[in-house]
Amino acid sequence: GGALIMNVASAAGVQSSGPGAAYGMSKAAVIHYTKILACEWAQYKIRVNAIAPWMCMTPMLQDALKGDEKQLDKVYDWTPMGRIGEIQEIVDPIMFLMMGCSSFVTGQCLGVD
Repeated sequence: GGALIMNVASAAGVQSSGPGAAYGMSKAAVIHYTKILACEWAQYKIRVNAIAPWMCMTPMLQDALKGDEKQLDKVYDWTPMGRIGEIQEIVDPIMFLMMGCSSFVTGQCLGVD
C-alpha cells in the first residue's frame, strides 16, 4: 500500500538550456522539493518522485511553430536522440514510476530526453 506523488519538473531544472533563469530555477526547486518530501514522507508509505522531460511536441508547441520547423534546429542539436519527444514518451515513464515494479523508488528525478 501507500501513496505516490508525481512531480513534473523539466530538463531545464537539471541543466541550463539558455535564457529563462526563473523557469530553470523553479524547476530545480521542484526537483529538490521532491527529494526532501521523499525523505520526510517515506515513513508514511508515501513515495515522491519527479520526471524532468525535455522538449515534447504538444499542441501548444505546434501552434508556436506555425509551420516553421526550422525553429527547432537548435533543439535537435541539443537533444541526445536528435528529435522532439512525443507526449506518450513522457506519459510512459510516469506510469513506470506509478507501478508496483518501482515500489522501492522514491526521491528520484527521472530525466526524459
